[in-house]
Amino acid sequence: MITETIADATITVEHDGNHWHTDDRGNRQRYRYVISTPQWKHSGNDINSGVDAEPDERSALVTLASFLSACAESRSYGGGENADLFPDHVGQWAEANSDELALLSMDDEG
Repeated sequence: MITETIADATITVEHDGNHWHTDDRGNRQRYRYVISTPQWKHSGNDINSGVDAEPDERSALVTLASFLSACAESRSYGGGENADLFPDHVGQWAEANSDELALLSMDDEG
């Protein structure tokens, strides 16, 4: 498990096993995540690795930050294809913390 704190939120990512994708005929690692603030909690398990990758929670955290950054950027331009990647309250939080998320999304070494 890996944890990162941004403002009043804690982001936790944990390896959730691997699964077979029939569309690309490969094995992918799956990760679950929880974003918690004092006001709300959001969780999911839709972060996946590349085909036949070894488990790497840090890489999954960076991927999650990238999706959150894309959501925040779309919202800042009034909407778009990535504005609804997360529920509205998570998108608002991502937009308010876009600088920190952008830095984390570029961090591939911890």
